Amino acid sequence: MTADQIIASLGLQPHPEGGHYRETWRADVPDGARPAGTAIHFLLKAGERSHWHRVDAHEVWLYHAGAPLDLWVSATDLGPACRVRLGADLAAGDRPQHVVPRDHWQAA
Repeated sequence: MTADQIIASLGLQPHPEGGHYRETWRADVPDGARPAGTAIHFLLKAGERSHWHRVDAHEVWLYHAGAPLDLWVSATDLGPACRVRLGADLAAGDRPQHVVPRDHWQAA
């Protein structure tokens, strides 16, 4: 499948930081409270990137298919940033998942 076919098949929409996404789950919470967790499908097409941003909750990145992805993470906006390569080639150092800590900066 092409990236555009995957986007159409999963019903993904443009993401504010770049790429495409769709929320697939949100924890039930009382009115006005922040959900304890959410899950999304996220896809970056060739040449796209997820711009530097931070989230006020831990964020779990899971690799499923396609080209490897370089995820950059920094504790502060001044760096230094470390690279985690998400992918399937474990022998080459790829990782199938990575957790970005709350309030850390990230880009991909």
